[in-house]
Amino acid sequence: MYANTNRYHEMLNNVRDFLKLYQVPKGLSERVMDYIVSTWSMSKGIDTEKVFNEHPAFRLASDGCLRSLAVEFQTIHCAPGDLIFHSGESVDTLCFVVSGSLEVIQDDEVIAILGT
Repeated sequence: MYANTNRYHEMLNNVRDFLKLYQVPKGLSERVMDYIVSTWSMSKGIDTEKVFNEHPAFRLASDGCLRSLAVEFQTIHCAPGDLIFHSGESVDTLCFVVSGSLEVIQDDEVIAILGT
């Protein structure tokens, strides 16, 4: 546990130093730090690539099917407040909410909350 905590704090310090050294604007720096903190809090330092091996959507898939799909998979993390798709935008991606929740907003009103 202490090793993960030390690794977390070392990573945060390295990111802060980088942002300061390259004079990243305050708003962007805050977004980067939000992303880092929320990513860590979700993954606890664990490799998130393993998540897809355990996702219920693929529980019954054959090994061949999983191998074919794995070539196309990308694991991404969205920090709180990130916009994933705009209304009316052409979508060519299938997304799975693996952890946390996702708000669907239309006309400035939350119409659905998706999550695990």
